[in-house]
Amino acid sequence: MRSTKGCSVIMGRKTFESLDHPLPNRLNIVLSRSMRDDRDDGVRIASSIEDAIEIALVSDMEMPIWVAGGGHIYRQAMEMPNLVDLIVRTRVHARVEGDTAFPEIDQGEWERAHFDEFEPDGRHAFGMTIEWWVRRLDENDQ
Repeated sequence: MRSTKGCSVIMGRKTFESLDHPLPNRLNIVLSRSMRDDRDDGVRIASSIEDAIEIALVSDMEMPIWVAGGGHIYRQAMEMPNLVDLIVRTRVHARVEGDTAFPEIDQGEWERAHFDEFEPDGRHAFGMTIEWWVRRLDENDQ
């Protein structure tokens, strides 16, 4: 599986606050209107997804740029056909309580290109499916 290490990771404030600390070996870019961008931990703050992408593009981090949630941030990224062409979604085989879900994937716009199934193991209490979705080409792009 492809790792986000060495890359930029864009996430919303609530997702960032759910972490114990910034993700190591990555440029953490947090979308927030309330957080200040004068941090000393290397985390960058952006006021829009466009600003976050620009921060990632001018950084010295590797490509691709990853989006780590929450639901509203995923939705914004999926609506950027000129910039976002791949979704890597992990579906955990468990029912959990929560107030956020990954947006529905429009199968007219996206095609599941690959998936891997994993059973529970010593590191993971639940099985999971990791799916790779690619944006379908517009007829004008072919």
